[in-house]
Amino acid sequence: MSVSFKQEKDIMRIGRFELDMDMRCLLLDGDVVRLGSRAIDVLVALASARGRVVTRAELMEAAWPDVIVENCNIDVSISALRRALGADRDLIVTVARRGYRLAPSREAEAGETSAAGPVPIPRRNALFVGRETLVADVFAALKRGSVVTLTGHGGVGKSSLALEVAHGAMSVAAETVSFVDLASDVTLCDVLKSIANACGVGTIGNVATVESLTAAISTSSRLLVLDGVEHVVSIVAHVVESVLAGTARVRFLVTSREALRIRNEVVLKVPPLCVPGQADRGDRLLESPAVQLFVHHAHVAGWKLAPDASELEQIGEICRRLDGIPLAIELAAGRVEMLGVDGVRRRLGDALSLLSGGYRTATPRHRGLRAALDVSFELLSDPGQTLLMQLHQFEEPFSFESMCDAARDVRMSRDALFDSIGELVAKSLVNVCLDGNDASYSLFASTRAYAAEKLQSRFDGNVLAFQSGAERCGSQAISSQGPVLAYAS
Repeated sequence: MSVSFKQEKDIMRIGRFELDMDMRCLLLDGDVVRLGSRAIDVLVALASARGRVVTRAELMEAAWPDVIVENCNIDVSISALRRALGADRDLIVTVARRGYRLAPSREAEAGETSAAGPVPIPRRNALFVGRETLVADVFAALKRGSVVTLTGHGGVGKSSLALEVAHGAMSVAAETVSFVDLASDVTLCDVLKSIANACGVGTIGNVATVESLTAAISTSSRLLVLDGVEHVVSIVAHVVESVLAGTARVRFLVTSREALRIRNEVVLKVPPLCVPGQADRGDRLLESPAVQLFVHHAHVAGWKLAPDASELEQIGEICRRLDGIPLAIELAAGRVEMLGVDGVRRRLGDALSLLSGGYRTATPRHRGLRAALDVSFELLSDPGQTLLMQLHQFEEPFSFESMCDAARDVRMSRDALFDSIGELVAKSLVNVCLDGNDASYSLFASTRAYAAEKLQSRFDGNVLAFQSGAERCGSQAISSQGPVLAYAS
């Protein structure tokens, strides 16, 4: 038995059961299955996702909106749902470090033998500024190699850049362009089917093999854009390398928070937008891509006024404090109609709560700053998560040795420490600045705030000791917010 995502009168079949989406009740042979309201909220959220992975943060928002509760409440609700489903309990699939999903319908998969046709690529953004040189760099890299990966911090604009390149390639190149959003995929089968569907090629029983996919998509020259692959990076690396081994007619443009790490990959780091300097005024502020983006999205969100000189300076400050991250700027601009420019500026101290409420149609990772960071954090190993929380204390760039000092009381081996530092850098959570023979490191302000929030949430019985960051970091510039954690091994 499995889940059928075909709805009739708002009834969704889940194995032997029926979920009445309007009445919010689970039925078995017409009888209501007794479940708590929170468990039903969780089930409705899973069912509404149509097979997509639903993160723990999304489930918390669905079942406990505006209420602060322990994360374990999700586990309790999932356990209750699985008990109620009985023999169909396996339909609720745990996806490690990501969340949960309802298994897709095997019956529907077996009945589908081909895709309906190629999926049109999404529309490009109405405003795309400050990336002209980077677009040219991507096209140049695609001429040199067959796989280019755009990496960078969550919300930095990798997907927007890839879309701009995709539309540009459609207008100038004699090749087919396909755009594949992999943000909801989990398995190799998911990835292959998403690519096949986007390209409009037939698959046997809707389950492709890499070999059959390669043959189907290489009938003509093709640029294949794979968006949001960090959670399936190993799977995508295998698929890309296998396809390239079988054909020279396909090129890949990939967006990910970390590189694929395969042969012949060209990696381009996507930086934040340039922000105005503190001394900039008037036209100099208006020339800033970050300021232009803010004003555009404020107007899109309903702000009817043109910013005056004072508001322009405040917008410049907002963009600087948000490190030029486009997603953060867009979300901040969306609050202007409610709070005013200065109101947004004054509330940036609580940026993670302020910067939410993105477009309803956006992917979950783009609906808020905390959601974007949740994706990266959940992909980290346990030592990597612990080290990131330790690094929240640094307000200014810091050295490699200071990172080691900050983590000295976290009981992990030296090998694990080096691996964790490499992991944070590879996943675009720690920035590296090379100056001659020296390297310094930093966190974006939003990442630091998120790490501090996560550290605070870990204050429970697992904490062995607290120590002041100043004691461990000497002359390094640090924040006084929060202690340093050490965990029992």
